[in-house]
Amino acid sequence: KLAAAQYNGHIFTSSDSGATWIERTNSPIAEWLWITSSADGTRLAALTSDLSGDGGYIYTSADSGATWVQRNTPLNVPQQWYSIDSSADGSKLVAVEGGGMIWISSDYGVTWSFTSAGSRYWQSVSCSSDCQKIMAATVNGYIYKSLDGGSTWIREDSAGSRAWQQVSISG
Repeated sequence: KLAAAQYNGHIFTSSDSGATWIERTNSPIAEWLWITSSADGTRLAALTSDLSGDGGYIYTSADSGATWVQRNTPLNVPQQWYSIDSSADGSKLVAVEGGGMIWISSDYGVTWSFTSAGSRYWQSVSCSSDCQKIMAATVNGYIYKSLDGGSTWIREDSAGSRAWQQVSISG
């Protein structure tokens, strides 16, 4: 299964390796920034920017994109989301906000808490299949990694301070 997010449009999904696509009109028309999927494609999570420019939201779907639910962090306000990733089963999510925190959810995005990584200009995040290993790049800074689901973080000094754009982690 495939999922794609249209900027200033809807979410699209494909169950035939991209031969045909379904426009998920139950998803809001939004400035979609990022989308992630569980391994089987049934659980989706996506980030949007608010059209007014005030920030964006996290949306989740438990039915391959047929329906969508807006999720809120404890701050309960739009945030400047940049990237999101999912565990293989979709139960765990990790999202980063620019100029803010790294947020995690262990219940399919229903509730969120921030990790101990601190407030930075996060650009990208990636997690392993169980989301125990997490890696994030800062804008004009260092890569940080967690090997315990976000409880503790290690700055990757050996990679240096650079203008990192994206990170990826396997397994």
